[in-house]
Amino acid sequence: MPFPGMTFRRWCLLPAAAVLALAAWFGTGYSSEDEFQHVILLAEQLRGHADAASLPIDYHQGWRSMTLPLIAAGVFEAAGLSGVTSPFTLTLLLRLLTAALALWAVGGFVRAVLPSVREENRQAFILLSWFLWFVPVLHVRFSGEAWSGMLFLRGLTLLLDARRPEAIGAWWAAALLVRPAAAILPFGALLWLLVVRHEPWKRIGGMAIGALAFLAVGIAADSLAYGRITFTLWNYASAALTGEEAHRFTALPWHQHLLFGLKYAALPIGAALLAAAAALLALKPRHPVLWLLLPFLLAHSLLPNKEPRFLIPLAPLMPWLLMAAWDALCERWPAAMRSAGAMRILFPFAAVNVLALAVGIATPAGNGRIKLAEAIHERYGSEAVHIDHLGDWRQWIPPFYLAPRSTEAFVERIVPSKEKRNHLVIARESQGLDRVQSLKRMAVAAPPWTHRFLAWYGLEDGHDPLVLYRLTTENIGH
Repeated sequence: MPFPGMTFRRWCLLPAAAVLALAAWFGTGYSSEDEFQHVILLAEQLRGHADAASLPIDYHQGWRSMTLPLIAAGVFEAAGLSGVTSPFTLTLLLRLLTAALALWAVGGFVRAVLPSVREENRQAFILLSWFLWFVPVLHVRFSGEAWSGMLFLRGLTLLLDARRPEAIGAWWAAALLVRPAAAILPFGALLWLLVVRHEPWKRIGGMAIGALAFLAVGIAADSLAYGRITFTLWNYASAALTGEEAHRFTALPWHQHLLFGLKYAALPIGAALLAAAAALLALKPRHPVLWLLLPFLLAHSLLPNKEPRFLIPLAPLMPWLLMAAWDALCERWPAAMRSAGAMRILFPFAAVNVLALAVGIATPAGNGRIKLAEAIHERYGSEAVHIDHLGDWRQWIPPFYLAPRSTEAFVERIVPSKEKRNHLVIARESQGLDRVQSLKRMAVAAPPWTHRFLAWYGLEDGHDPLVLYRLTTENIGH
């Protein structure tokens, strides 16, 4: 029962904060290369800890806004003043900062949307907004995709609250800076305002003024960080239009993002999201959430490059989509939606969500290689190590997470050397190195119970987890 004097919405902030904190604590590492290469590595460059040669082409071409790297560098510097230098603690602070932003942005959004939800469904909407499994898991990632979704959500909250248009435009410009492709979300919102709500042009102009003012701040920050006048949005758009950036990626069919949604949201929940979109399109095509989602999905379907992370900005809108569709069904068929049969549908949905939430929180980000780096740090501290990788580039651990003078190599077989002190090996579990007597298992990239579940579900092509070994003798027979 909620505490005396607390509404259900406010009471849910407590477990929501706990879930976000757990997701931040266990979410070691990064989900995509961009999360490291375009944020943490650039932050290290700003601090003078990374050479220009090690930076991605996006930096040299001036494609990426330095907004998030500047924030990360500020967090790292402030932590350093307190004596915190461990890369694992520093990145944990970034995840906790993101979790705090999520708590504020989602909390405000729930409050703004709640009056439009049918009274009998309001508690369900609150629970979905905080505990739909991928929402807290994604809302601790210090990445452009996660931050753009939450910054846009803040502007959308102000729109629903009928706040000053300049503030709305500023928040949407902030979303655009950290993730240029997120511009499609404000575009969808503006379409809805003009076509459905017939918003006065004066308010649209106010949003434009706020957006331009904030973009000017972004240009100043980028120019300061790059050391020259740089308009990263223009550079990024030019590269996208000319195909300069896209040629590096594999083209995928137009419907690939629908398949990503089905698979990575957990199949029953992904199917429910697609069904909700279809139901809302049929029953309430003027609903704002549709005008936000459809342009975004259409634009990304037309682009040749498709990755699951491109859908992350939509994550905080998914509870609204589900509840808006449920509300529409309740309005059209009230008796049927209150029946025992309809209620039974929700139980397996809830069970899948609880399981997926537990797995999502407990599993380190990406393939868990940074979790292995953490195990190395716990064992060897500041001692240099050498790591042989029996695999590909996806196993490589950035030097940021290793002690100075550590080395790594990609090998086809293990070759012992007296010159290699603290000789370690990283391989996939299916390679069977546990049978090699000279190798002692130190750590696995994910808890056994989670990788068994993921292997059954088929994520990451069967989820063959990475294993860290310590070489104990030169008698190598493998």
